[in-house]
Amino acid sequence: MELSSLVGASEIVGGALLFMGLVYRQIKTGARDAWREEAEAQTAKSDRLAADVAELIEEVRLFRVENEGLRGEVAALRIENSELREHIDVLINGRASE
Repeated sequence: MELSSLVGASEIVGGALLFMGLVYRQIKTGARDAWREEAEAQTAKSDRLAADVAELIEEVRLFRVENEGLRGEVAALRIENSELREHIDVLINGRASE
């Protein structure tokens, strides 16, 4: 093999290696950037979900307070309903129901 052929081959191989190195670095940098972007997106999503969960917890707490109040109202209405039934029975039958 002649020296000029060897030099030409080394230039081709060297250029190819340099090109491959640049492509590898670009892929590595792109992958790193992609992973960083994905991590940031997941962090933002996690923050939104945490805020949603906190809001839902507060809504459930308010519903429980409201529900407790409604339970009291229902109990009072049941007593009133029972008293009204007894009164109606007295009016219809002339006596209290047994």
